[in-house]
Amino acid sequence: MANPYSVAEQMLPQSSSMRGLDGMNRTSAPMGANAFDGGGASKPSVNTQPYNNERLAEQNMMVRQSDALSQAQSAGVQGFRKEQLVGANDEYKAASFANERKAEVMEVLGSPATQYMSQMSDIEGEAVRNSIATGKAMSVGMNPDLVQNQMGM
Repeated sequence: MANPYSVAEQMLPQSSSMRGLDGMNRTSAPMGANAFDGGGASKPSVNTQPYNNERLAEQNMMVRQSDALSQAQSAGVQGFRKEQLVGANDEYKAASFANERKAEVMEVLGSPATQYMSQMSDIEGEAVRNSIATGKAMSVGMNPDLVQNQMGM
């Protein structure tokens, strides 16, 4: 079989190496004519359109799968956040309803102290109960820390 490479293609790399110019050799393309590269893109006698269409269709399918995956993940995260928000809204509505009923009961009872306490936040109410318990403990000669420990504070 005859050598497909020209003499110049064979001699130029050897000559460059002997002169210390290895960096001048071709590194990105194989030796020989483009017709020897094995691909259809460099051959004018070959119709590469079916191959190109198939390759692009595969790329398109991969991109669409990736997009569908990210959209599904985003939808899942948004659904979870929506469920959290709905739950938080339900809890808020229940607490608000309980506070309204508590205020109505306190108003019916008519005591200014109970009306004032019904308007307190949970933290303020806890502080008032703690203060009352501490005062009672001190009035009977007990250590207030023992009372707080029993109350779970």
